[in-house]
Amino acid sequence: MEKKSRRTRQIERNREIILNAAKVLFLSKGIRATTMGDIANRAGFDRRTVYNHFKNKEDILSSLIASVLDKMSETYQRIAATDTSTFNKLRSLVLGLLDIYIENSDILNIFIPEYESGMNQRPSRAVSSFMLRNIHEYKEIEARLVEIIQKAQDEDLIIDVHPYILAGLLNELLLRSVFVWRNHGKDMNKQDIIRDIIRVIQGNLLKKPIQDSLP
Repeated sequence: MEKKSRRTRQIERNREIILNAAKVLFLSKGIRATTMGDIANRAGFDRRTVYNHFKNKEDILSSLIASVLDKMSETYQRIAATDTSTFNKLRSLVLGLLDIYIENSDILNIFIPEYESGMNQRPSRAVSSFMLRNIHEYKEIEARLVEIIQKAQDEDLIIDVHPYILAGLLNELLLRSVFVWRNHGKDMNKQDIIRDIIRVIQGNLLKKPIQDSLP
């Protein structure tokens, strides 16, 4: 494997600096209120350098979201390759996604409403065609979850509800749990979140109790 050139490493470092600066500004000021000039100042670059890496702030936001989606995709691939039961794969997936959602809740809080509006063909003005790439990738990721749910249903583990509905419920459960934790962090910890999520799954989605279903 060839080593990256010094210039390539510098380009990647600059890109990461810009993305980190933009993330801070998007979360503190909002997307609409943040300008490319703001991002350049925060990153310590001139505007030209920022534009050399990204076409506009929507391109930057899309790149931030893409990095989260890449982590989700890698989690699916890793778990799918394991030699274990369908239920254990589903459990590992829920816990793996929870970690990603916790780490990236702020970015996902921006993306999910855009994804939902895109599904309804009502994209907001704040997001351009760059977001369409993220929406397409997220649909593919969601389809992998649906496949696992369908297999669990074939094995009579999960209730007979449309798998896309169950996938949406699981994602919503994970996201809302993380957002609640962020707002009420003093009253709960990660283990509390995991326990409650598993309880909801056990009490509402599973057809019958499964031994050792808690992590």
